[in-house]
Amino acid sequence: MLDPITQELAKDKPPVDGETGENGTAADEDSDDWEDQDDGFVDVKASAGLHHRNIDNRLASVQNRLPFSFHPNFRPLTISDLDSCEVLENGAFENPAHRCTREKFEYRLTACPEICFGVFCTILPEDFERFQIDTFPTSHAVETRRENGGRSVLVAHIVATKSDEAVVTDAAMGYPRDFRARTPGTSLLGHDDTGRTVCIHSLAVHPRLQSCGLGKCIVKSYLQHVQSSGFADRCALICQDYLVSYYEKLGFSHMGPSSAGFGGGGWNDMVLDFDRFHMHMPEIKI
Repeated sequence: MLDPITQELAKDKPPVDGETGENGTAADEDSDDWEDQDDGFVDVKASAGLHHRNIDNRLASVQNRLPFSFHPNFRPLTISDLDSCEVLENGAFENPAHRCTREKFEYRLTACPEICFGVFCTILPEDFERFQIDTFPTSHAVETRRENGGRSVLVAHIVATKSDEAVVTDAAMGYPRDFRARTPGTSLLGHDDTGRTVCIHSLAVHPRLQSCGLGKCIVKSYLQHVQSSGFADRCALICQDYLVSYYEKLGFSHMGPSSAGFGGGGWNDMVLDFDRFHMHMPEIKI
């Protein structure tokens, strides 16, 4: 799957670059004030297999854009989120060549949904009238019999696969075209369930919530989850030159030019090894 985590970081501008291969990563350029704040801002709780994160006032800039209370829910994506992921991706990436295709989303959300996460928030129908967001129509009811009609709406996602390579490769970014009929684990393309490298292919934040810290929040929350879960030794991604320093600030090391040939090449390998990862994170409460 050709899709590096590349995101447009120019404030108040729509993202123009996306993931490696067929998707990209569009998040936001966070404020300098946010950059200086303590990294221990996320309280993580696991309940019924889902990870809920109550984000404190360090994301007040997100709340300032919304006409309703922002109570984000950070949980694994499922195949039922396919439509919302596609809509979010299409809105986040201006260049169609940098978007993950629907079929690739279907493959990843089927092969490894446990390492693909989304940030959701509850929006009522009357709130939608005041804050139009195109992932609302594809969302699902918070509760089937909830009288107020609240829906769980996707506002950001991280989509990944696992690999046995130390960096993101074209094979990791690919996927078997016959995956619906193929026995899992029988292809050299795409997700390798025994791999110890999590390859981040898409980081997308809805355009209406970019440039307010949500991108960094989901990345740090995701890294914490992967590290604490123990199913990987590292996270890897590829990015363009102008994003190298951005990911270095998040703990990634620049490993040099990437051999990935998507889009004509020119990518950089970025790797975060958890044995050298010392970002301050709060204890996970189970």
